[in-house]
Amino acid sequence: MFYLDISPLKKYRNYRWLYTGQLISVFGSMITYVAIPYQMYEITKSTFHVGMLGIVQLIPLVISGFWGGAVADSFNRRKIVIMTDISSAIGNLLLILFTLSGSKEYFVLYILAGIMAIFKGFERPALEAMIQQLFEKKDIPKVSTLQSLKTTSGMILGPALGGVLISSVGITWTYTIDLLTYAASLFCVLQLRDLKELKEKRKANIGAILDGFKYAWKRPDLMGTYVVDMASMTFAFPNPLFPALATMLGDPGKLGWFYSAPAVGAFIGSLTSSWTHKVKRHGKGITIAALLWCVGIFGFGFTNDFYLWLFFLGFAGWADMISGIFRGTMWNETIPEDYRGRLASVEMISYSSGPLLGNTFMGTLADKEGFHNALMIGGVMGGAMVLILGLGIRQFWKYSAERS
Repeated sequence: MFYLDISPLKKYRNYRWLYTGQLISVFGSMITYVAIPYQMYEITKSTFHVGMLGIVQLIPLVISGFWGGAVADSFNRRKIVIMTDISSAIGNLLLILFTLSGSKEYFVLYILAGIMAIFKGFERPALEAMIQQLFEKKDIPKVSTLQSLKTTSGMILGPALGGVLISSVGITWTYTIDLLTYAASLFCVLQLRDLKELKEKRKANIGAILDGFKYAWKRPDLMGTYVVDMASMTFAFPNPLFPALATMLGDPGKLGWFYSAPAVGAFIGSLTSSWTHKVKRHGKGITIAALLWCVGIFGFGFTNDFYLWLFFLGFAGWADMISGIFRGTMWNETIPEDYRGRLASVEMISYSSGPLLGNTFMGTLADKEGFHNALMIGGVMGGAMVLILGLGIRQFWKYSAERS
């Protein structure tokens, strides 16, 4: 009952290649995910500026994400992924050059973080829509678990290595490692063969974007998956406090531990996730799991012990993994292929905007209330909003998968 099913990786060649490439890409991206906030804190000594990175990334991500979804339903998705990978690699190179310059102009980091968010906004919808084409519908629950495992594996190894690299060889080499991972990712994407063409290609315009939103709005069960996750992450997102905590402990190497702890919990959730394949009441599952995330963040703020910090972060990560598995399964089982790119952009914006808004909320709150109070306040507020939304959207709460 509690095991990981990897049969889709054996069964589908294209999915195996794409999975490998994205695993490498996530690994590298998570290294930079740690490095940018740490570099910002080193320059400014302010959790507010670290938190503001969220807003700076959110605005371009939302704009490019809307268009990225329409583009993904209009053009060759494989080519979109290739072009955005190359663009992201160039953005990473600019981070290296900025660091080598020795500049202390923190606004440059804001600009580069925003540019990287633009590329992500175009890549993610095409990538998610392309993945849906690589396997049979009956394997969706298994693939949802593998997708979550891929992300959490990178979130464990990437931040851990990022913390080690920052403390040993510096920010420049940390960014350089991420740059090298793009080459491996591109190689894997180039191995994809015989991808199905879209049955109907739409123009990438405002009309196509609005059509996608109209479809989502008519599906309250889908809207529930977006807003419940956003609520938990907006109010109970601890990441902007990690650089300051590591500095307070006098050990930058512990930075990676903070980022990796939720991913370790999520990894455990992946390895023991076979029970989720039998669950049909996904709305209830997402709501309960999002609530447990908030409980974990409250516990993180309540204690003062380093190892208990890691435990509560790990518990929160486990809960987020379960929520993510249910969300991914629900999306892939119910969204038509010709809407997949546009709805993937809505998904990306929902699960990205929560943490990005949470960065700003938690960073600002911690400056005023302190670390512990901010985390506990955020945990309570997030949990309350999760329950209000999860129970309030009746079609979402009552949703049940139709598969046998």
